[in-house]
Amino acid sequence: MKADLHLHSCFSPDAISRPDSILSAAADHGIGWVAITDHNTAAGWRAFTGIAHRYPVGVIFGQEVQVYKDGRIAGELLCLFLSRPVKGRSVSKVLAEVRAQKGLVSIAHPFSERRHEFRAYDQIDSWQDLAFEVRNGRSYNNQENRMAEEMANRLDTPITAGSDAHTPFEIGTVYVEFSGKSAGDLLQAIRSRDVQVGGKPSSMFFTVISGLGRLGLSL
Repeated sequence: MKADLHLHSCFSPDAISRPDSILSAAADHGIGWVAITDHNTAAGWRAFTGIAHRYPVGVIFGQEVQVYKDGRIAGELLCLFLSRPVKGRSVSKVLAEVRAQKGLVSIAHPFSERRHEFRAYDQIDSWQDLAFEVRNGRSYNNQENRMAEEMANRLDTPITAGSDAHTPFEIGTVYVEFSGKSAGDLLQAIRSRDVQVGGKPSSMFFTVISGLGRLGLSL
């Protein structure tokens, strides 16, 4: 089964995908699970809960949390398999909150200079339940994804991958594939590094389209 572990809905200010559009597009592309990782918010969770039963797609609640070090942005963390929102904005607090929920944290696009390269490795106390996003659908420089994969291999950490879709047209362009059907199966597969990464980055054109979300556009 395939899972897209990084995507944004219209509850992110720079995205235009409505919940129904996300689930419909995922179903059309054979994606069995999607992780809703809106920027620093869980505001969309309720909307997905209300309609998920209409689609053959499971929903994982998450957030993409911007973290800070010495008052400066130090990167972004994907917080996955959540049962309640994450409030912390430092690496240590985010890790503690997600671990308390038995979820998983993945460093999003860790080497993307265009989108906050991760710069807080010294704040990581343990690599337990910490993964690297090794393929991101909006990392148009292939070297960024290669460097992330090399780092994950060097540290022997779990890996994740996702489209980073901000429009319905990008959903499922990058995904992980795993054996099993449930969210528990997926989480266990990620933790045991028993997932395969597939797909390729989408067109940079979609970054222009998704920017219209700031003007209130949604599809």
